[in-house]
Amino acid sequence: MPKIGRFTNEEAKATFLRTYDAVAAKWPVPSTRIDVETSFGKTRVRRSGNGAGAPIVLLPGIGGNGQVWWRFIAELSRERVVYTPDVIGWAGHCVQTAPVRDTEDIASWIAQMLDGLGVDRAHLAGNSLGAWLAGAVAVHRSDRLASLTMFEPSAGTFVKPRVGLLLKILKAGMRPTPERMRKFNKWAMPGFELDDEEFALALATLKFRPGMPWDRPFTAEQLAAITAPTLVFFGAETVVNDIERAAAPAREHIPSVTVEIYPGVGHDLLWSNPEQIIPRYLDFTDKHDHIQA
Repeated sequence: MPKIGRFTNEEAKATFLRTYDAVAAKWPVPSTRIDVETSFGKTRVRRSGNGAGAPIVLLPGIGGNGQVWWRFIAELSRERVVYTPDVIGWAGHCVQTAPVRDTEDIASWIAQMLDGLGVDRAHLAGNSLGAWLAGAVAVHRSDRLASLTMFEPSAGTFVKPRVGLLLKILKAGMRPTPERMRKFNKWAMPGFELDDEEFALALATLKFRPGMPWDRPFTAEQLAAITAPTLVFFGAETVVNDIERAAAPAREHIPSVTVEIYPGVGHDLLWSNPEQIIPRYLDFTDKHDHIQA
């Protein structure tokens, strides 16, 4: 049954907001915070940068929020407006009032958010589970996208996840402790370690009951409906995906797709290798700024 995202109690909410603010304070460029009303509730968005091209919209990975991009926002927003929303139904400053039932609802939420921001078309990108959310938008509303980018998409984006991976995630989520969380993060993202404020925020997020659907592999028909130019990044050492198995449906069915695999990095691809990934991504957005979906 679809749910409304919520904290387990008021103390958990207060702890989360305190740790959220500590990470938000790391933002290295001037920005404004905007609350956008949608039929699913209020969405908190942070706006950074200036520029005449189509803006960038970034969706975080599982349970994340718009502040996770603080390490990259200076370069991303140097010549372009960048919007970093919290995700409705995940822990953050959004206030969910209606359930998000399926991929069509996800696309409707983002389209309404863009309407509220006065944005016609955007370069939409997501990391991990955020890549699946971005893909859902592209399936139903490619007309609103200048481009789609997926950074290390979640295990359920293109194919069914391996049972062993699901068991690993389930084990990490049962009675989570700081030690278990650090061990899991080291396994999933071996080339990157959260700083103290980020780790405290990750722990506080565990006290939130999400109200956003989980990833489910896109069908061939859904992938074929993605008409926006698409770039998919994989880390060659990822423990999340069997790369060739995951990349095959994207290559076969998305009409305009480029799949790139980077050696020596895993699911932490963007965090461990920003000097390659960020310039490549910005080149991609520049190339497709004026292509109509």
